[in-house]
Amino acid sequence: MALERTLVIFYLLGCIAIGVLASRKVLASRDEYWVAGRRIGTWVNAMAIMAALASGGSIIGVMGLAYGRGVPYTLSLFAGAVLGFPLASILVAKPLRNFGKFTITDFLTFRYPHVIVRYLVPTLIVVSFTVYIVAQMKAAGITAQTLLGIPYQQAVTLSAVVFVLYVSIGGMLAITWTDVVQGALMLLVILGTAFAMMMQNGTPIAIIAQASVKAPELGQVANQPLASYLGSFVIWAAAIPVIPHIVMRVFTAKDSEGARLSLNIAMVMYSIMILAAVMVIVPVGKMSFPNLQDADQIFLEVMKNQFSPLIRGLAVAAVIAAVMSTTDALLLACSSAISHDLLGGYLKEHVSEKTENRINVAIVWVVGIAAMIFAYSPPKLITEFYSAAIGLLSAGLFVPVVAGLWWKKANLFGGIASIVMGVGAYLTVQFNPDAPPLSAILYGLPASALAMVVFSQFGSITSNDIQSTIEGLHR
Repeated sequence: MALERTLVIFYLLGCIAIGVLASRKVLASRDEYWVAGRRIGTWVNAMAIMAALASGGSIIGVMGLAYGRGVPYTLSLFAGAVLGFPLASILVAKPLRNFGKFTITDFLTFRYPHVIVRYLVPTLIVVSFTVYIVAQMKAAGITAQTLLGIPYQQAVTLSAVVFVLYVSIGGMLAITWTDVVQGALMLLVILGTAFAMMMQNGTPIAIIAQASVKAPELGQVANQPLASYLGSFVIWAAAIPVIPHIVMRVFTAKDSEGARLSLNIAMVMYSIMILAAVMVIVPVGKMSFPNLQDADQIFLEVMKNQFSPLIRGLAVAAVIAAVMSTTDALLLACSSAISHDLLGGYLKEHVSEKTENRINVAIVWVVGIAAMIFAYSPPKLITEFYSAAIGLLSAGLFVPVVAGLWWKKANLFGGIASIVMGVGAYLTVQFNPDAPPLSAILYGLPASALAMVVFSQFGSITSNDIQSTIEGLHR
């Protein structure tokens, strides 16, 4: 395993070096730290968006979900994410980029100026994204354990330290630079692995046909309730336009057209990678390893048993890249939710920008260490695990954001009710042990929409200043 470890060590050191180089720019300016100076080009931003979404869940977790729950269920979740990209480009990319702030909370507190929104939204982000980060750290840990022979907890600790180090010192600029490299590496390894398997086993249709004979459960639609299929689709379709680590990418674009185009390019790259994983790698893996105890191990077992040390080393680096490219964005979003959204008013009045950015660094370390500790006892089927957390954000934020941008009658009362009712309905169903997996969004999102419509009939009309600003965002 010496070659694999050497490749991974050089890769991790390279990421840290990027963070150090970026820190020379970012620590003196809020714009540089949070949104990379708003000068990221279309193709670079597209690769970074794809890498931010294509997490360890997309390599380890999505394949594990297909192995454990079947290909149709996994594709319903994946289809929701694919739909989410054009929804984001149509509904939010232009107006949010024109809004010109840092976070989704900035917009919501402007549109619905109330202390409940100011504190509830960033709290939801921190809770949901901490769960998301735990899932990513599990992916890094089991990868290093299986392919490098490093004990799981040591692997999680090492990964967490590296992630936190380069994010905390390099901000969004370091994340962008590393995400471009990580996205390219992910595409190379997943598509290369799928191509090698097709050379041995035939076309994806032939592979699916073979796998359906040996493991018919892989293609069965009846593996999960209909509510789980619909829920997994809706969660990600509603999430992409509003989840903070994607929205922050919109703010980094040079202009609104670049933001919209980068989202659509990212969708194409993401689609190609996930389809190659689910339609080729998983069926071959299912035929070779039909009885894995932990479904999330399927890609690792394929790489371990069917490829050379050099390819295994690249596979480890690709999984680490997938984990890092999402975890870094999640860490930065958590940091912004705390230091910018929750504490921003106080910090701007009492400390300099340099001191504020040093506080940002400290917050990244606190969130990263907390997630690392939780990851020591990891969940199974990590994609399902973090999708449930993302569903909380979808239920609470999608309607207030979209209505706030496009519906003139949306007011403060409706915005608050929409967030609270969406989150409340989602949590009520999510913690009901009899509810099908990922079905809570089917209650949370309608509750949020109904609350927006009903409660916007009460309370004061939105001020002319806010209305005028919102109209200007669409020009």
